[in-house]
Amino acid sequence: MTDLSRLRQQVILRHAAGYVELGELLVETDKPVPTAAARLLERAITTLDELPESQRSLPAAALLRGEALRALGHWTEALEPLAEVVEGDPQRVEAWLGLGWCLKRLDRLPEAMDALKRGLEIDPDQAILHYNLACYLSLSGDPATSVEHLAKAIALDDRYRGLTEAEPDFDPIRSDPRFLAATHLAC
Repeated sequence: MTDLSRLRQQVILRHAAGYVELGELLVETDKPVPTAAARLLERAITTLDELPESQRSLPAAALLRGEALRALGHWTEALEPLAEVVEGDPQRVEAWLGLGWCLKRLDRLPEAMDALKRGLEIDPDQAILHYNLACYLSLSGDPATSVEHLAKAIALDDRYRGLTEAEPDFDPIRSDPRFLAATHLAC
């Protein structure tokens, strides 16, 4: 790759990342995607399409495409680029998280949990993966393992303790004594 083509690739990736970041700021979880956000996220995808075909599956490009599709609510379409990322660069926690997010919303909860577990095998100190896995385990009816992962998330980053109060995924275990102990210790 020439210096000029490398520079062009970097500019395209930077622009696409900016569109994704701005678009995601406007998106609220489980609400319709605002028109302005959709325009930005679609612009990210068309910007990524400016890359030569051989560069579109690079982890950085695939991750941006997957994130844009995920934020647009195109969860099935997002799975392919996110899966490409975890295969090509398994250290990218955002890809594992995105896979789990999409699979959960496609009512494929066991697969969502499996994706997060695989991400934790790569990097067991990712609080966000533990937290999201705790959410999914709560929904699946496994309070003991949910609390175990929630406690790990809180131990790694205490900010997750405060998020539990408003997280509806924990409603099935909210009165469980183990959950109460994990979320209220040292508050």
